[in-house]
Amino acid sequence: MNHGLRAWLVALMVLVGLPVSAEIPDIDRVVRLPKLDGTAPASPQWSPDSSRIAFLWNDHGMPFRDVWLADEDGVHRLTALAPDPESVLGVGDDLSLDRLRERARARERRGVSTLVWHPDGRHVFYVFDGQLFLVDIESRQTRAIGEGGSQLSISPDQRYLGLIRKGDLWLYSLNSGAFQRLTELGAPGIGTVPIGAYLRPDAYVGRYRWSPDASRLVFEFIDQRKVRRVPFPSYLHEEPLLHEVRRPYPGDTDLSRRVGMVNVGAGSIEWFALDAPNRRILLDLEWSPKGDRILIMLGADVAERRWIFLADPDTLEISEVWTDRRDRRVYPLFRALWSADGEEIYFIGDHETYYRLYALPANGGDARRLTGDFDVAGDRGRPWIEVEPVSGDLLFVSAEHSPYERHVYRLPAAGGATQKLTTLPGLHEPTLSSDGRRLALIRSSDTSPSELYWLELDGQSAEKRLTYSPLPEFRDIDWIKPEYVSFPSRINDYEIHARIIWPRNMEPGRRYPVMFGSVYSNTVINHWNPDRPTSFLQQQMALKGDYITVLVDVRGSVGYGVDFREAFQGDWGGDDLEDLHSAVEYLSRNPAVDPDRIGIWGNSYGGLLVLTALFKKPGLFAAGVAGAPAVDVWHFTGYDQHLTRRPDTHPGIFEGGSLLSLGEGLSDPLLIIHGVHDDIVPLKTTLMMAEKLKLLGKSFELDLVHDSGHWWAASDHYARYTFGRLADFMHRHVPPGPR
Repeated sequence: MNHGLRAWLVALMVLVGLPVSAEIPDIDRVVRLPKLDGTAPASPQWSPDSSRIAFLWNDHGMPFRDVWLADEDGVHRLTALAPDPESVLGVGDDLSLDRLRERARARERRGVSTLVWHPDGRHVFYVFDGQLFLVDIESRQTRAIGEGGSQLSISPDQRYLGLIRKGDLWLYSLNSGAFQRLTELGAPGIGTVPIGAYLRPDAYVGRYRWSPDASRLVFEFIDQRKVRRVPFPSYLHEEPLLHEVRRPYPGDTDLSRRVGMVNVGAGSIEWFALDAPNRRILLDLEWSPKGDRILIMLGADVAERRWIFLADPDTLEISEVWTDRRDRRVYPLFRALWSADGEEIYFIGDHETYYRLYALPANGGDARRLTGDFDVAGDRGRPWIEVEPVSGDLLFVSAEHSPYERHVYRLPAAGGATQKLTTLPGLHEPTLSSDGRRLALIRSSDTSPSELYWLELDGQSAEKRLTYSPLPEFRDIDWIKPEYVSFPSRINDYEIHARIIWPRNMEPGRRYPVMFGSVYSNTVINHWNPDRPTSFLQQQMALKGDYITVLVDVRGSVGYGVDFREAFQGDWGGDDLEDLHSAVEYLSRNPAVDPDRIGIWGNSYGGLLVLTALFKKPGLFAAGVAGAPAVDVWHFTGYDQHLTRRPDTHPGIFEGGSLLSLGEGLSDPLLIIHGVHDDIVPLKTTLMMAEKLKLLGKSFELDLVHDSGHWWAASDHYARYTFGRLADFMHRHVPPGPR
């Protein structure tokens, strides 16, 4: 059809009220910048009087976030730091390697990193390019303050701005404008290439909390100077170099975590005598409302034990008020905080069948259950709980409404039933205003990317949308609402849950291929992934009629109780693979599904699932793409011990936890994608797996992404290349469309 005729038909359809079908973007447009689905708003912060929200955002679909301001009437930009998209998009005129890489780096700049309100409510502090600035919200004039940092916070007496700079605690006086270094604990890291997850100082303050009277700060100090140095070759330099990071392996005990306290006036540090600082992690740290006690929640590095302590800030004495143990605990979803009057401690417990809220008398006694048969958990399981400052009511996010959604609820301090506060479907990430009367919400759903909303907590209001992030082309597309289904496991009594997007106008009597992915836990949820193009890709494949797209909540996912969550421990590539197999059998019973054309792809743990599926169950999937597959348990990190435990205590997990013992069963097409600078799942392990497959005489494809970390599509040009490879590979081996 020529362009003139199409334009005439579109105009006619508009005149008579018929829907106009937008052109479905191809894979390249789905993953490249500017993002059609927009840039998600981030870091909302309420003004001191709770009348406005400062947040980070880009309204052109680019990664660079400026500071924005929102009130009930709308939003406007406070800073104008982002470059013109046209100045960084594309390849430009100079096609030399150095200039192309420089342009790509400019394209990927993230902009402002953090912000906090000045207590006068007329200014906002923010950090950009490592420097601290102050912007006037009326004139929008900006003043440079000095070197910046992270974790900005205002002291309760409104005299200081606290921050962490180069591993140490610093204060900036709001009266004199002078900086004061409170600690001298930080030590620079050993990394030389700015790529990867473990580019951290060798010693640093991890978090801190102000006392209510602002006289002291309690903090976590992390010391990894004795942690092993792990080398990662880096090639795109004048000569190759060996970049190193501190990276513990399972069983290592060289990383130390301590809890200290510093006096603002004197600068002296006192340490709390907590046992086994090299075997425990800090889960929560909170001053009581009166400032007479400090709540310290610790967990074992292998997750099995959890302790809640109360510390006296004057005597440094410590008392244990709660401990529990679960031998199969994974990914602790814990949070602990004080009640408004300081008489009780609220915490999430997993000692019964769900992740529930409990109240524990601070002076001793039994824990009282507060919530029922649902998981208290937020985005990807991360909990959010706050105490409303006036009423003392508990506000929290949970899966009470549905395991597929996350809503905000109120639990009255006096007791009673929970009240659902959010009304729109999807996933809600809240920030409570200082007066406790409002929420700022980052909310998304299956067909709507992340946006900022305003919610009055009067029990009657609905969320009010403040931002509009997607580009116009995105808004023109009629997105498909997924179907949520459940079916029995093929091996035990668990019910397995899946999210399916069926193409529209499927032709009766013909069969369609299926695409599983990106496979992982916690994927069957009503939201739009703001960080990766996976939600967009699933919709695109179905909208074009190429594939039925499927996500499965394998065991280890949240929303289905503690037992289902813990069934994953030490058994990856085992019963979780059977959950995927159960989904294949469920789909194959549908006459519209072609069981011979089912593909699968995933990254990290998802890449492990792809490899185990192709190695252990040849023929179940027609082809697989494994991104950064977690091949070998011996090369997991020390931060994974909640999954792996330690070689000396759980040798069976390590004896059977490596895919390097498999590979002979591979007969289906396989593509592996891995970033050279991946320090979470080292490239070394993929090369070991590739060598094993070559020795076995197996055929497969391997793509290396040179200046990429664990997520190999984090950069625009890498996303276009790798997802183009993924789409081409699947089209060759899992042909799209009906037959």
